[in-house]
Amino acid sequence: TYNGAEYLRPQLDSYLKLEGAEVKVLIRDDGSTDGTPAILDEYAQKHGFEVHKGENVGYIASMFQLIKHRDKSCGYYATSDQDDVWLPNKLIVALDKLHKVEYSQPVQPVPPILFASLSRVVDKDLNPIGESYALERGPSFYNAMVQNIAPGHTHVFNASLMQLLEDSYHEGILVLEWWIYLIASAFGEVTFSDENTVLHRQHGDNSIGYELNQTRHFFQRIKRLRQHHNIGISRQLAAFQECFGEWLAETKLRELKAFQGSQSNLFKRINYIRKTRCFRQTGWETLVFKLLSIAGHY
Repeated sequence: TYNGAEYLRPQLDSYLKLEGAEVKVLIRDDGSTDGTPAILDEYAQKHGFEVHKGENVGYIASMFQLIKHRDKSCGYYATSDQDDVWLPNKLIVALDKLHKVEYSQPVQPVPPILFASLSRVVDKDLNPIGESYALERGPSFYNAMVQNIAPGHTHVFNASLMQLLEDSYHEGILVLEWWIYLIASAFGEVTFSDENTVLHRQHGDNSIGYELNQTRHFFQRIKRLRQHHNIGISRQLAAFQECFGEWLAETKLRELKAFQGSQSNLFKRINYIRKTRCFRQTGWETLVFKLLSIAGHY
């Protein structure tokens, strides 16, 4: 949490309404200066939520502090934003999907598995305004390299994935939920549900809003990709190779190295794009990815 008092209570209350599993709630406050700490104290006293308070270190570092203090006896973990509302069925849907994948595994221990889903997009007063977009091509490491399709507010994942995540902090991480998708798709599986599990609140304080109009949504994505300009996405992939490269399957490592090696000049980028296995979810987005990559914006 960070200065989230205005929208915090509905999210905290939604944990209390979850069905299908025993739940523990662990929260770190990132140096809030509003009424957030007092609200957290109230829920800690009334409902047993575990609250840690610290100085402002930012979202990613805060989440890794939570990972450090987690209860390691838990079988599954979920990340949460401070201003959304989880639907009561969230864990029922997630655990059903996760169990089906786990029980189908021929090997032990069970590999890392990540659940994600669609979410119902709402305004600041929780009035519906739309739904997140369904996947066209599905999860893949070659998609995760250049696009995150697993919203962090819908994540539920198993202990095997948490074990890989816990020691992977790196300054090159661009988006933590994207980082988790990379790990899961590289070493395990990602299972995705078209069922809504979260009310995802959009308001003026959100860094990235949700655009209902498909055309405007498309050009917003292009604009954001151009703004990264070889800093964010390429840096995150370099960090991923540094953290996990020695354990990656050869085909995945080869693609990762090819992407990194193509960044130095235009000729190499053109040559890479001709052969790349990377893709985004729609044909248009994949085309734009290739054009922007050639122009040096990845």
